[in-house]
Amino acid sequence: MIYKTSFRILLVLNLGLSSAFAADYESPPSIPFDMVFHEVAIKGDNYSVAPSVPTDGFLTRAVIDSEFGEFVALGPGMLEIRLHEIDALVKLQTFEASDEFQRGAKESAQEKLSGLKQVYEKPKEAAAGISAGVSRFFKRSYRATKTGVQTINDVVHDRTPGSIEGAGAKLPGNQQSQALPDSESKYKKAAKASGSTAVNILGFDDSRRKLAKRLGVDPYTTNPVLDEKLDEVTWSIFAGDFGIDVATSLIPGSIVVTTSSLVTNWVWDTPPGDLRVKIEQTLLGIGVSQEDVDRLLRHRAYPLSYQAALTAAMEAMGEVNGHENTMPLALSVQTVDQARFVVNTMRMLQRYHETVQPLREIDVQGTVFAITDKDTMVIAAPVDYVSWSEMLDRFSANDRFSSKPRELYIAGTMTTMASEQLSKRGWIVHQNSDLFN
Repeated sequence: MIYKTSFRILLVLNLGLSSAFAADYESPPSIPFDMVFHEVAIKGDNYSVAPSVPTDGFLTRAVIDSEFGEFVALGPGMLEIRLHEIDALVKLQTFEASDEFQRGAKESAQEKLSGLKQVYEKPKEAAAGISAGVSRFFKRSYRATKTGVQTINDVVHDRTPGSIEGAGAKLPGNQQSQALPDSESKYKKAAKASGSTAVNILGFDDSRRKLAKRLGVDPYTTNPVLDEKLDEVTWSIFAGDFGIDVATSLIPGSIVVTTSSLVTNWVWDTPPGDLRVKIEQTLLGIGVSQEDVDRLLRHRAYPLSYQAALTAAMEAMGEVNGHENTMPLALSVQTVDQARFVVNTMRMLQRYHETVQPLREIDVQGTVFAITDKDTMVIAAPVDYVSWSEMLDRFSANDRFSSKPRELYIAGTMTTMASEQLSKRGWIVHQNSDLFN
């Protein structure tokens, strides 16, 4: 307890925060649904959303009711993603009830199970027959094994896999909106984190990613209901007598993906083992330490799609100095929503770098910020609805931000009071920024 108190005091002193702050702050309000979600219907064929949306000073929390259960969407873009996932669940449900699916899924899985057994018992012999090449197989197998061993060590010692202590735990999104699937034992979680080599060799994972792509959803979704349904349907296709291409062609609809979903063809089309190797090589190539790469690859709050999106954003800003400064913040988040906040922050800065003006340096002060070639300080915040709070007061008054021109880009809007207070301190605020897309 003494250590934690001392740490907080040192943190305040090191950040150079003012000791005198405004006494009048706004209580985060609950706002009408249509005040923030302008292009989404409050009720659809398969869902309804609560008409009042609570906020926490930065993010909205929309509650969705559906036949598949209740879902919570925290932060910008997540409501559209969750509604799209509900649509995907409806399509999978319809597909499972179809005559074509029933005929294909009724066949036994003995041939596939026999293959799985052979791979487990004679992995080297099985690897030798992989057309993609033994070298690539052992690279991704080594990466998966290394991640798995490190994850097991984390969970056995009751540590959150991959995480470290730091400022990430204080970022918006500290209340988990949708927990990752949590039904397995801690050892099974560790095995799942490393990936099943045998199943991947025989094509189950490839089939699952193809199914996710057809539906336009994240194959590494944080929605436990969809995650389970993708496994269930893929296994039925995988064990049956018809291929994934034929099966997915029977699923109605086309791909419609929200732009903030963090999913790209890179995630859909790359086996997870190869994707981990690519992430590792890319991050090492831009100066991230091996230890931080290992932590990210096994971090409980970062699905593989988030890891890939973060890596892609950092790679796109490869000539910008200071990538390594991002990692302590990224690795200290505690929830999936905080991880998504970090990833979307980096993606917004990437878009700024590509479309507004070049960035020179990336640094961290409570959140990620950047400095442009013209010496302007830029902060990008993937938030919905900002209220004037003590946290924002302290952050905006930081002495480090007072010496340069400074701009704040937010995905959503803020209250009049918050806007006025920031303006008084010299901040130029861009609301409803198209950097978030």
